[in-house]
Amino acid sequence: METIAEYTEINGCRESMYLFLMHLYKSEVDESLFMQMKNAAYPEDGNTEITNGYRIIKGYLNLPHTDPLTDLAVDYAKVFLGAGIVDPKKVAYPYESVYTSQERLIMQDARDEMLRILRENKLGLENSYNIPEDHIFVQLEFMAHICGEIRKAFEKDDKKAAAVLLGEQKQFIENHLLNWVPELCSDIKKFALTDFYKGLAMITEEYTKMDLAVVEDMLSACTTPE
Repeated sequence: METIAEYTEINGCRESMYLFLMHLYKSEVDESLFMQMKNAAYPEDGNTEITNGYRIIKGYLNLPHTDPLTDLAVDYAKVFLGAGIVDPKKVAYPYESVYTSQERLIMQDARDEMLRILRENKLGLENSYNIPEDHIFVQLEFMAHICGEIRKAFEKDDKKAAAVLLGEQKQFIENHLLNWVPELCSDIKKFALTDFYKGLAMITEEYTKMDLAVVEDMLSACTTPE
């Protein structure tokens, strides 16, 4: 088993990654976030969908733009809100209900299930936008919160508590994120006008799949007798 310090660091990184993704789906990119991302260092090793996604985003950010914030705002509104789009099948509405209900409607069973999960965890996650709880940004924020709780459990060397949280997170990834996010990301890649959101979709899809394996490895380590 890796050291407690290593697992603490891993979950701190996971928490940061989910918060990063959450902010990109929550609303349009503002100037501060745009400059932070433009000046950031991105992983370049390997040829995974994650590194390729970062390369695409970096390439977009470094292009000579007249008004990149407007371009991104227009793309966000088109892809996620359906602004100016007549055919609803050409919009990547970021709600689990849309991708898991037969008629592709919001406020369906997935929203009720997500609301139950938040209440069971006694969470009132940020939802100032007053949107259904099965929006991807709420689910990503929930993942970040649980990562933080797992990190705290490892900091206390409480593997039993960490194992319980990891088991819950594994179930959430399998039953929720992987149940609809890959299809959402596929739609984003089809409908986005900017490479920025195409790259984001690549990173999101691959990271959620990869993170399940990370959670399973930690869970196994926490539940295997030493």
